[in-house]
Amino acid sequence: MSFLLFLRGLIIVLLVFAISTYLLTASLWSTFVQTLICGILVQIGYFIAIMLLVRRSVTKESVIPK
Repeated sequence: MSFLLFLRGLIIVLLVFAISTYLLTASLWSTFVQTLICGILVQIGYFIAIMLLVRRSVTKESVIPK
């Protein structure tokens, strides 16, 4: 997945999350904090996914004889 696709998806997810959180809490401060936490968790998940993909590609290369 390219970074631009990830960034577009991240922005859409955070906008939907922020709007729904604001409608539920009616608090700008709470919406900001919860959206910030959501963004950080998504970034951590993306980082872990990339690390797993890199690890998997490295193990496949070491198994394939040359």
